[in-house]
Parts: sequence; structure tokens; C-alpha cells
Amino acid sequence: MSHGWLVQKVGRYMLAAVGPIGVAGTHFVLSLVLLRLLEPAAFGTLSFLLVATQLSWGIWSALLCAPLPVFLARGTPEERAAGEATLLSINLFGAIAAVLVFLVLGLALALPLRSALCFAAFGGVALLRWFGRAYAYVHGRQMRTMGSDVAYSLTVLSGLALMILVLDCEPQFAAYAALLAGAAVGLVPFGRAYLGRFGGWRRGLLREYAPIWRDQSRWALLGVVTTEATANTHVYIVTLLNGAAAFAPIAASALLLRPVNVAQNALSDFERPQLAGQLREGDLAAIPRSLLVFRLALCGIWLGSVMVGLALFLFAPRLLFPPAYDLQFLVTASLLWAAVAALRLLQTPESALLQAAGEFKDLAMASVWSSIGSVLGVFALVLFAGTLWSIAGLIVGAAIYLLWTYRFTRQWWARQPVAAPA
Repeated sequence: MSHGWLVQKVGRYMLAAVGPIGVAGTHFVLSLVLLRLLEPAAFGTLSFLLVATQLSWGIWSALLCAPLPVFLARGTPEERAAGEATLLSINLFGAIAAVLVFLVLGLALALPLRSALCFAAFGGVALLRWFGRAYAYVHGRQMRTMGSDVAYSLTVLSGLALMILVLDCEPQFAAYAALLAGAAVGLVPFGRAYLGRFGGWRRGLLREYAPIWRDQSRWALLGVVTTEATANTHVYIVTLLNGAAAFAPIAASALLLRPVNVAQNALSDFERPQLAGQLREGDLAAIPRSLLVFRLALCGIWLGSVMVGLALFLFAPRLLFPPAYDLQFLVTASLLWAAVAALRLLQTPESALLQAAGEFKDLAMASVWSSIGSVLGVFALVLFAGTLWSIAGLIVGAAIYLLWTYRFTRQWWARQPVAAPA
């Protein structure tokens, strides 16, 4: 591994991380403000809705983002252009339909109408921004993705401060309105290269998408659904059985490890097209060192988050958590979250490689088995040990997913003309 190549790779990681770190910091500040201004039940409701929004991003990644680099690496230039136009059109009309889904969800959770409307609009616009990030990456416009993340972060923070401190808005409404404004402004950096390419609805659009669905998206979607069960089954089970107030301290404790999750997703979105390019060029020998640097970057972020959390609990725990939240509960929950995050990041490089190679079926099967472990583990622990130990149920699912991902990666390497890395 040459020194120059490593420096260049680390520099690209740092550039790719600027935007996601800003977004992570923004969401952290947003949650911190609402943690102090809202009752636990209201904070739990907001946390639940944000989980639902992130699920929609995962669905978008499965349906549109993840197949994009694979699809554009195949066929003639005309076929690639037609496929790209299909994805852009479905992206637009799918986001419009998602607004209605988010509105129904917000009203079902008893949000005030104006907050529900802001949340629904935010959900739809955020999906457009999410695909825009993947679109910019695959076309080599990394700076636009970073600009979108920075614009989103600055707008959410400034909008939240303006509405609460100057306009004296109700905090819950201010949060949703700031998120909507941030998502809208975050579209601007993509410019006409993305926004000007949204196509209208046309006959045969779904038929054009059918090959993408058949070959990649259906397996990726199964993976998203089962991964959601693996990662967030506690959200739904705890809220359903014990209410949003019971979920609030679990959501609060997860804040400390949020940078790990954000970096994991962001660096995967960055690395996946790079791996797809190496596969397209037949440069299989470069993949092991790419995965190594990827893994080291994730481990560094995990270690930094754990050290920050440790310092916070030792010296200033009430700086983050208000008196309404039990510190012993939060410490135990944070340790459990650290274990979950460690298991998840260990499989991330191999998962990105399998996605870049189009092995969505294998990833879906790994998610199926891990989701079964998570659902059974969380449900049993909530019933017999309490809501705190629902996080331990996620450890079961994460461990199962890790083992299956490593197994499928070894099988993939065995089919390649070069030896698998140690």
C-alpha cells in the first residue's frame, strides 16, 4: 500500500465525512434541544417519527440509490441513459406519494395538524435529497453532496434558533419546520444537473423499472425491511407495548452513538460507487486495501464516540440528559448501544462490497436471519426483563448478520479469479 495512495484515500474520506458529520451534529443539537424542552412522551414521539423517516431513506436506497451504480455500469450508453431517466422519474413521483404516507402517520400519532404537515413535507423532500446525494456521488460530484449536507445542517440549526428564540414558536412545530426548510435548501447545491432532470410520468415507466426491480431492488428492499427489524425492532415493540414515554430514555441514550451510525451510512454511500468502479475495471486486487481503510475509518469513529460518551458520564452527565431521565438506566443503555454499534460497523465494508457486486439476494438472506433473532430477542427481553434490555436483543441480530455477511463475502471471493484477502 503506497503512502501517496493512503494519504489520498484518507483525504477523500475526510472530505466525504464533512457533510455527514455536520448532519450528525445538527440532529444531535435538535434532539438535545427537544430532550430538554419536551416531555418524555413528546420526545419519544419525535424520535419514533425520525426512525420512520430514516426507514424511508433505507427504502429509497434499496429501490433507487443502491441499484444506480450497478445499473449504470452495465449495458450501452443509451441503455444507461434510459435507465437513469427511469430512476429519476420514479424518484420524483415516489417522493410525492410518500408525503401522503407521512401525513397519515403524523396524524395517527396525534401530531398537531401544522406539525404533521411539516413532517410530511419534510419526509418527501428529504427523499429527493437522499437520492440526489447518491446521484451526485455516482457522477463524481462529491462536492455537491457535501454542499447539500452543509446547507441542510446550517438551515436546520439557524431555522430552529430563529423560530424558538426570536419568533417564540412552539418547540415541536419549530423542529419539524426547521427540518423541512433544511431539506428544501439542501436540494439547491445539486443544481440543474439533478433538479432539472426530473421527468414526468409516462406510459411504461413501471415496465422500464421492472428489470431493476427483478435483478436488484427487490432483494435490496427485502434486506432493508429485515435490516429495519434487526436494527429498530425495539422502537416498534417498546412503543407498542409501553408507549412513547418508555421509548424516550432509550432514544436519549442512543444519541451518543449516533455519529457512528451516520458515518457508517455516509461512508458506505461514498465507498459503494468506488468499489463498483473497481469491479467494473476488473481491479480486484485493490479491493482488500479499500476495505481495510474503510474498516479502520469506521473503527476510529466508533472509538471517538465511546470516549466522548465516557467523558460525558464521568464529568457532566446532566449537560446532555435532564433530571427526568435516570442516569443508571442511561449508562447501561449506552454500553449496550456501544456493543451494537461495534458489531454493525464490523460488517459494513463487506456489506458495501456485496452491494457494489450486485449480491443483494445474499444480503437479504443475511438480514432475514438476523431480523428473526432481533425480533425474538427484543420481544422476549421487553416482556421478561424490561424496556432497557430490549437493546440487548439487537446484539443478537447484529451478531447473526455479521456472521452471515462474512460467510457470503468468502463465497463471493471464491468465485473470483484472485485469492480472497486474509
